Amino acid sequence: SKLAAEIEFDAVPLLGVAREWAQQGVATGASGRNWASYGAQVDLPAGFESWKQALLTDPQTSGGLLVACAPDTADAVLDVFKREGFDDARVIGQLAAGEPRLSVR
Repeated sequence: SKLAAEIEFDAVPLLGVAREWAQQGVATGASGRNWASYGAQVDLPAGFESWKQALLTDPQTSGGLLVACAPDTADAVLDVFKREGFDDARVIGQLAAGEPRLSVR
């Protein structure tokens, strides 16, 4: 793809009590395996808490959807999602030309 991705953790919508449980150490085994598989391609900020990492690598999306669109169409795309009842839809990051990596802020 030759694209680098950057996401803002605090912008990622979380289901119900996911944050609370993750802060208590509840995580899936697959979360750790996912990190072992691709963690070397992810840049985390200094002091990034392990519960946040576990949530980002949790495979249980419960129907979550990640959509990429041109920046100048983001507002229109969000309007469509919100009009259709997806109230948590939001921009969580951006893509740019570069080495295929994920940076988390």
